Amino acid sequence: MPRKRSAIDPDRLPDSSLFVTREEFNQCMASLQEQILLLKNQHLNDPLPLPDAPRPRIFHKKKEGKREKLATTVDANLFELVKQRQQAGQQLSHIIDSCIWHFFGRPKLSFQSDDND
Repeated sequence: MPRKRSAIDPDRLPDSSLFVTREEFNQCMASLQEQILLLKNQHLNDPLPLPDAPRPRIFHKKKEGKREKLATTVDANLFELVKQRQQAGQQLSHIIDSCIWHFFGRPKLSFQSDDND
């Protein structure tokens, strides 16, 4: 019966620095887990990580395109996230435009021409 070949050929990998100890491996895994948690928390702290909706040009204090009024109520937790965005300097109308724009698959807006992608 032929002898079974080892998965690691020591002749092909003579440098022992290519191997890590269990302790080094555990440290690496702990570091990766910490980085993943940081990324998850960063994502949770940014309620809208997607790009904002395009903004219309303004002519003589009037926005290009058609605008409609909208009044609604939202969940209290969502409202807190919206307030955080407003405190960071974003206008409420643009926050709502961006959310709805993403929900409907980023369609062209009223001020965007057909030839302008």
